[in-house]
Amino acid sequence: MRLGILDFCSLRQGATPRAALYESVELAQHAEALGFSRYWLAEHHEPSAAHHAPDMLAALIAGSTERMRVGVAGILLKLHSPMRVAKAFRLMETFFPGRIDLGVGGGGAAPSVMEAMRCDTRSLAEVNEEYPRRVAQLLELLRGESPFAFQPPGVPPVWLLGAARPFTARMAALHGTCYGHSLAHVSSRDDPSVLDIYRSEFRPRPEQPQPQAVLAVTGLCAPTETEARRRAAASGTKTGDVAPVIGDPRQCREQLEALAHRYGTQELVFLDQAPDAATRRECYELLSESIGLNASPAEDD
Repeated sequence: MRLGILDFCSLRQGATPRAALYESVELAQHAEALGFSRYWLAEHHEPSAAHHAPDMLAALIAGSTERMRVGVAGILLKLHSPMRVAKAFRLMETFFPGRIDLGVGGGGAAPSVMEAMRCDTRSLAEVNEEYPRRVAQLLELLRGESPFAFQPPGVPPVWLLGAARPFTARMAALHGTCYGHSLAHVSSRDDPSVLDIYRSEFRPRPEQPQPQAVLAVTGLCAPTETEARRRAAASGTKTGDVAPVIGDPRQCREQLEALAHRYGTQELVFLDQAPDAATRRECYELLSESIGLNASPAEDD
């Protein structure tokens, strides 16, 4: 089993945005030394998020690490031009070949944010409805299938990200992309059949001949279960209907292994519920030791 990290880059109580950003870079470096497979950032535009440009932060983190895959999970494509996203990630792939992941999410932001970020005159309702077309346009640009295809070369793997309905899994299968299923969002639904649908309907592509899925989970690992639950409660994180992975190192390993077996995945990404930087680092140190990541280089996908 491989394990990556999902970082919302949230502002913890008393922290400044600058401190939170540096914390993410330092945690990524520490995670690579601990043997984690990848480091994914989320795109959020609430005041509680320290960054609002995850592609720029991903490039900084990739430049601060050596082996680990780095990416965004996911770019909110309703808020961005597919051409702009394709250019940015092909550029990152050129500088960090074989290490960049492009995750794409179908979510949005507050209506005021979406209105301010729109780059055309269409209504928000029209933007919401055209998400599948934007995904197809992005893939055409990345794969050189569009008349507007461009250099530099280098195509990072694309991950379509879903949390509940099988709609996104079917779209990932149709386009031959990777698929990420989240149990870490408030809207998440615990449904392994979504991955079965993705695998059964997957259409191979030259750059992605086999289906590839990852499961995102949230929780906290601490020396004891009591302490893990106390720290998670102190963070104030909302978890939705899916139970988080919480406990001591043995309990967390068993819960992660059970989820990996249930969903048929070889890799998970973990979003911690730590209330501060120190407990966050300890959480990942305990997970690495318990799972046996052994500070080894991340495996190529």
